[in-house]
Amino acid sequence: GGGGGGGASGFDRIVCDVPCTGDGTTRKHPEVFHRWEFALALRQHPLQLQIAMRGCALLEVGGLLCYSTCSLNPIENEAVVA
Repeated sequence: GGGGGGGASGFDRIVCDVPCTGDGTTRKHPEVFHRWEFALALRQHPLQLQIAMRGCALLEVGGLLCYSTCSLNPIENEAVVA
């Protein structure tokens, strides 16, 4: 632990900055709002879940995983980390 080297015991910290629909950026990018639809989140969800699960598999016991999106949608956030 501590060094983050990812030795035999895994990494002590992992950041998963996953691809997302970007609906949390509508203030800066209003065009996102106009093209957003629920199906976009449903298409992203399996990949987001796969990335988060892989991160967990590489994490040492007691390690810290940070899951990050620029989405406000619970399908892309809470439904992945729950």
